[in-house]
Amino acid sequence: MPSISKAILSLSLAALVVVPTMSLSPSTAIAVKDYTGVAAGLFNNMRTPAALIAGAIVPVGLLTAPELVKGEPKRLELYKKANCLLAVASLLSEILAITYSTVAINKLAEVQFAPTAGVAQLISKHFELAWIGTNVHFLLGMFGFGLLVGNKAYFTYGGKVARIAGCWSVAAFLQCTSIVNQGMAMGSGNVDEKSFMFAKNLLFLLFKYVKVAFIKARSRPLSMTAFAITAYSLFLTAQQLSNFCKEGIEEK
Repeated sequence: MPSISKAILSLSLAALVVVPTMSLSPSTAIAVKDYTGVAAGLFNNMRTPAALIAGAIVPVGLLTAPELVKGEPKRLELYKKANCLLAVASLLSEILAITYSTVAINKLAEVQFAPTAGVAQLISKHFELAWIGTNVHFLLGMFGFGLLVGNKAYFTYGGKVARIAGCWSVAAFLQCTSIVNQGMAMGSGNVDEKSFMFAKNLLFLLFKYVKVAFIKARSRPLSMTAFAITAYSLFLTAQQLSNFCKEGIEEK
């Protein structure tokens, strides 16, 4: 009899250990397990196209960029300069996406993380900045590449063709933004129960990225320096636009 009592007690203790990790309803049970492989796959889904776009930006926006011609209209000169800056910004944006995703994939392979209830929980707990940064910079670089393609049509074939290409670019941009916003609104996790959401739409994701990156940068001197240089570059851009407006008024 004592052996039977011990067996019943052991089964009861085992049941108490299992119950907290599972829902009472079998249809809504969520397994707590290792999702590092799934997370690495998600980061790689962004890294590969980011590398492809970065490779395409170099010939389209930099190697074959239109050269400045002496005596050309100021508006066309500004357009060419803006095209060059757009190419550089788009390329660097994709490089940042590749850096974020590559480091995250390496850490997912090197570090042993505790099991979670889903891949979204793992990413939000350990790789929030990396995931948001990868998505933001990939999308910004992709949209910039789309604009570069439209600009290429303008510089090569003139205004009439550029208007058609411009309409296509704007339509594709709006549709891509709508697709991204719809995906963000769906969130992640169990669609029947609680769903985790990084942001409501792309605009909110941009704000969240700046906020999270700035918070993380407080303890990182290099990141703070990068923020300062970015602010200075925005000042130089505003200064350049101001000079262009003054030159345009003087010409009139």
